[in-house]
Amino acid sequence: MEVKYDIALIVLPDRISNNPEMYFPLGVAYLASVVRNAGYKVTVCDFRRDIGEIPKSTYYGFSCATPQIEEAKLLAKQLDGITIAGGAHPTLLPDDCINHFDYVVAGEGESIILDILEGKVKNGLITTKRIEDLDTIPYPAWDMITKPFSDTLWPGERYGRGDLAGTLIGSRGCMFNCQFCGNLYRKPVIFRSVSDIIGELESVMKFGVYHFRFEDDNFTEHPEYKLLCKEIKKLDIRYKCHTRSNLLTEDKARLLKESGCEECGLGVESADDKVLRIVHKGEKAVHHGEAIRKLRQAGIRSKTYFMSGLPGETDNTLSLNMEFMQTYKPDKWTISTFSPYPGCGIFKHPEQFGIEIIEHDWRKWGNFCNDQYNHVLMGQTPEEMWNRYKKMYAYYRSNKWQA
Repeated sequence: MEVKYDIALIVLPDRISNNPEMYFPLGVAYLASVVRNAGYKVTVCDFRRDIGEIPKSTYYGFSCATPQIEEAKLLAKQLDGITIAGGAHPTLLPDDCINHFDYVVAGEGESIILDILEGKVKNGLITTKRIEDLDTIPYPAWDMITKPFSDTLWPGERYGRGDLAGTLIGSRGCMFNCQFCGNLYRKPVIFRSVSDIIGELESVMKFGVYHFRFEDDNFTEHPEYKLLCKEIKKLDIRYKCHTRSNLLTEDKARLLKESGCEECGLGVESADDKVLRIVHKGEKAVHHGEAIRKLRQAGIRSKTYFMSGLPGETDNTLSLNMEFMQTYKPDKWTISTFSPYPGCGIFKHPEQFGIEIIEHDWRKWGNFCNDQYNHVLMGQTPEEMWNRYKKMYAYYRSNKWQA
């Protein structure tokens, strides 16, 4: 007899990434735990590689990033059940979803999923309020997922394989206003308690995992940062995190090292201060250089995240980026191709930032495009932009800047 579930949570394929199993979406793991704890029969369909057999269920929940939304729409038509769409794309562009799913959740799904299953809310668009106490969300249901942890997450893309590592967050929200960012949650930043973070780390350690990556951008801004570092140190784990370059101090870097941090990510985006000013980054290239120095002094690897194709970028930007690498020599790097995701200021007002969106197929939107951008900078051609990206990538990959 075919098993029938109350809800099947569907993780859609990541068809753009070269390594779709590096991460498992935290939001789905949280939802699975919430539903299971309430007594519902739930299954997680891990289709990160490709669509497999979907079990019979009363409800089907889709967590959709922008490149995945079209595939979710097609699947929803084929399923005999009630469909729910949530995640980044439905939150940031709900009007693109409301005619394709029974429920469209804009916001945090943990606060509304049980009401949907209990029939307490009408179908259509549901906009949720921010969850003010993140400690009320149960830890992710990692035991329901076949491959919850990754041996490529700890080294990072292009850096080979290593120890199994897991992900977690210490906060939701962002206190800044970068116009290229489609962060689901803005102000205020809501932090988890130190005890809740430690409890989740300990729960994952039971799976034999002792390496972690904090996915949020606010690690060093936790209101009890010193206590957080002190308690993590007791666990004797190794972890990576991210921080804002202009907020990193030598004392904070020292506490990171003492607590087991081995790598810290910095959102440099561009070493061209003109570009940083246009996108409202709130930092300058020198801030990023100083942050690299502080991390190196503390004995922590720096990983710099660059973004090509941002508003204001020119060939001079390429020269400045090369000069930055030569001067500061970060330990690791990544270059993504900018996509003006729904929700960000550049998507809402492209003309104000001197860009034109030329690709309207959501399936071709991603952080690492293969052959061209989905937008063009005014006064430039797509070929000029892509050639500049290829030159930048080739230079970084050549390691000439390390000499």
